[in-house]
Amino acid sequence: MGLTAKGASARGAARAVRHRAGRAVRRLRSASFALFPREADLLRFLGGRFGTIDEAIAAVGAATRPFVPATLTPESIAGFYAARPAARDRLLAAAGDVLAHRFDLLGSGPVDLGPVLPWHTDFKSGHVWDRTAWYEDLRARIVTEFGSGRDVKVPWELSRFQQAPLLAQAYRLTGDARFTGAIAATIDDWIAANPPGRGVNWTCTMDVAIRALNWTWALALAPGALLAGSAFASRLLRALVVHGRFIAANLEKGTGATSNHYFSNLVGLLALGTLFRGAGEADGWRAFAAAEIARENAIQTGADGVDYEASIAYHRLMTEMAIVGLVLIGRDGAPAALKERVRLMARYAAHYIKPNGLAPQIGDNDDGRLLILGDHRADRRDHRSILASAACLFDDPALLLLAGERVEEAAWFFGPAAVDTLAAGAAGRRAVPTGAAWPDTGVAVLRQDDLYLFLDAGGVGLAGEGGHAHNDTLSVEVHGAGEDLIVDPGTGSYTVDRAVRDRFRATAAHNTVRVDGEEINPMPEALFSLPGVDRPILRRATFRRTFDFVEAEHHGYERLADPVRHRRVVLLNRGRRRFLIEDRLEGALGHHIEWFFHLAPGVEAVLADATLRLAGRIGAARFTLRGEALPDGARWRLVGDQVSAGYGRVEPATTLVVEWTGRLPVAARFAIDVARPGEEAGR
Repeated sequence: MGLTAKGASARGAARAVRHRAGRAVRRLRSASFALFPREADLLRFLGGRFGTIDEAIAAVGAATRPFVPATLTPESIAGFYAARPAARDRLLAAAGDVLAHRFDLLGSGPVDLGPVLPWHTDFKSGHVWDRTAWYEDLRARIVTEFGSGRDVKVPWELSRFQQAPLLAQAYRLTGDARFTGAIAATIDDWIAANPPGRGVNWTCTMDVAIRALNWTWALALAPGALLAGSAFASRLLRALVVHGRFIAANLEKGTGATSNHYFSNLVGLLALGTLFRGAGEADGWRAFAAAEIARENAIQTGADGVDYEASIAYHRLMTEMAIVGLVLIGRDGAPAALKERVRLMARYAAHYIKPNGLAPQIGDNDDGRLLILGDHRADRRDHRSILASAACLFDDPALLLLAGERVEEAAWFFGPAAVDTLAAGAAGRRAVPTGAAWPDTGVAVLRQDDLYLFLDAGGVGLAGEGGHAHNDTLSVEVHGAGEDLIVDPGTGSYTVDRAVRDRFRATAAHNTVRVDGEEINPMPEALFSLPGVDRPILRRATFRRTFDFVEAEHHGYERLADPVRHRRVVLLNRGRRRFLIEDRLEGALGHHIEWFFHLAPGVEAVLADATLRLAGRIGAARFTLRGEALPDGARWRLVGDQVSAGYGRVEPATTLVVEWTGRLPVAARFAIDVARPGEEAGR
């Protein structure tokens, strides 16, 4: 039964009153984290086991060992980078930028932020949030600011402190005290500028948890230097206690489906519980987090190893968090089901990563990471580092081979010796990802060597809530001869501009079919909601020596007055180096049909006689996209468009639109030929 405007208004007012009352009650309960503890409070938190703060600091320093493998010695890490001088140079250059307060965050490009870091500022728009506001009041206010041109993710990203482990790594490599001095100075400055529960950097528990983990990991990488001064060491440990209590009191579980936010809360609590092991409260954090990580991983990841948020970028984040969780729980102490699920998550990544090392942008991509121990300047679409970490975790040489040069993080997690031993065992071997399907999730990869096609026939995810989903049902990405050819245009941004948010998640922004200008799934006003009505099904997937074949359909357009069903078949003909995409739209009346093919930035396109001739960015490869069987009257046109290869940045690109109006049913077939270098496609 629908509500009248008056009834809806009354319900909304009542809900607002309840929310305000709930915030007031929670504020009364916030004594555990709202005041910065004294040193006596820290000693009590640690269970009264230490008579002085110096004894407590020494004990916590010893407790950092689970974070850093025993084999990560100065000699081993020096040897690792001696064999990889370019990686060493990149690490030190990135650390040098941090010393200079030069940051490139969320598409900003390198920006000099000045001598005092702007913890409460979106430095891209210039907006400053009230540093004195209580976090729940400010959180409610931020939601009303969506679409106003400001991005709360900017101060959150800076305050995640992923730069702190980088500085600690640079210290381990060089012994230069400037790096650890900068860690201490910026943490001290952050503590002073962000009283517990006050300001923008307490409004999202996920970011509190990520910050706590990065502070903890930096401490574990350089405990001697960071704990040498008892005054700073005391402040850092007390701040970490505040973070743990805040996370425990503000878990992002809610009443609906849980997500990567809640999982990050658990990993943050696990890290703090591990650091403060032996303290009763912290032991409770660790026990709770370890059990919940196993339970939540089974909820948020399917039996096929695919994260349930309908986003490949978030699958990467969830895999990264699960790997860190296993590192801290310990391989011997982790449930077998959790280890097997994480292994499947990594194997899925091995299949979806394209031959150029980049992941397709299915669903939202906010470039989110948990802990960056590798190249900070790498394209965030490069997910190969999780393959190397999983390889060491599960003793899997094939995953290490597929990781290529992205082994740096694995060396810091498991020690250079683990990487070298696995690499020696893989010597002379070759790992080749094959075509595969994940029917429960509804995705498939068709591939051979340099040829690759990803088909998304999955639902909106998040138990039907679609928080990070796009209208990309039956959309494809195509890659060949070292070039991205047809790509998902990405995300743009989240809350800066509502029109941009909706444009990048709309049907027309994906390589699929639109009927009568309608969305596959109607898009609500809420920016993180896409309730699914499309009911996609991956009907068949066959992988043979000479071809890969997948058939899928969705029912999103069956809500129209004349219901329309969209069925798509994709085929990889290995011998001819040809992809076929065939669509059948079943209905009874007249409709306007549009096919979209979003070309990768830099791809040159020439359209003539229902054939699109393409030259890749590299220039050596040539492609053709032609209509093999199209309905009479189909019209082709190239339009200027945009692609967002990372959060907060866009670049010009070209989209092919093929449109037709007529009575259904109708079928259309497109062929994409990929030439070898020196040849011409389709000949």
